[in-house]
Amino acid sequence: MTKPPHTTPHSVEVTVSDDFGSRYRLGENVAVLSIGISAALAALKIYTGVLWGSTALTADGFESASDIVASIVVLSGMSKARRAPDAMYPYGYGRAESLAGRTVATILIIFSVLIAFKSVRAMFDPGEAPPLIALAPLAVSFAAKGMLAAWKKRLGQRLGSTSLKADAANDLVDMLSATVAGIGVTCAALAPGRLAFADPLGGLAVGAIIFLIGYRIFRETSRELMDAMPEADFVECVRRVALSVNGVRDVEKIVGRKAGMDHFFDLHLWVDPTMPVAEAHYLGHQVQDAILAAYPSVRQVLVHLEPDLNDPRTPQRNPTQR
Repeated sequence: MTKPPHTTPHSVEVTVSDDFGSRYRLGENVAVLSIGISAALAALKIYTGVLWGSTALTADGFESASDIVASIVVLSGMSKARRAPDAMYPYGYGRAESLAGRTVATILIIFSVLIAFKSVRAMFDPGEAPPLIALAPLAVSFAAKGMLAAWKKRLGQRLGSTSLKADAANDLVDMLSATVAGIGVTCAALAPGRLAFADPLGGLAVGAIIFLIGYRIFRETSRELMDAMPEADFVECVRRVALSVNGVRDVEKIVGRKAGMDHFFDLHLWVDPTMPVAEAHYLGHQVQDAILAAYPSVRQVLVHLEPDLNDPRTPQRNPTQR
């Protein structure tokens, strides 16, 4: 089997793919663009929300302001995560990207509580109803965030980036909050006497939506940081690639984890018990190379070869021995 050019010929343990740094740089570029758009939208909505006295519009503006912080966190996480492994961090800095995703989730949860608190206070003192023109900034925000969310989600899924997917969810929150805020503004503007509470109620609904999405992202990134197994379908695909290599009789065990955009796998494979050491060593390289070639998100593969226990030529271990 021909080895792909990105493998290290004398190491089955550590291999870094060619596109490792480029994937993170692409994520950084997305984060920079997101910061600029979020800053413009936040300024527009906060200014007009205060000008027209709309609690829902102001709350939505502060939610957009949280996007700036979230994108800065993603940017710093991407920049750190693309560093090459070194003596201090031999597995690389990929967890910086996972930490960035969880930080974004924490920001969302904090802002949701602040928005809900402000909205509850406004329900007891609704003030004047905002004009219908207050819907204009919300419409602009909905369109801009819709395009950003679709782009980030598609890119996050392709790169396997938790923080980009978290940032995409953050943009979806903006779309939801803009919709809810728009309903609140409309009701309060059309019926200022009977539905004056609709505007702050819309702000409260925005806070609840942000909290739920923040909690979901926090749970997902926490699983990564605790070395949860990758998705079962992906693990099964890796198992099939290993079994496709001539000489591998069975996959006795496979464990994996995800750090940032990268996956790490350890495989225990059954082979012919009479296989020479040199041949077994080369077989380990073949399995590693096949997995790395099939899945660029896999950054490291550790292969442990064991004699096939179903082969009668395999020496049987005394169960009383340790």
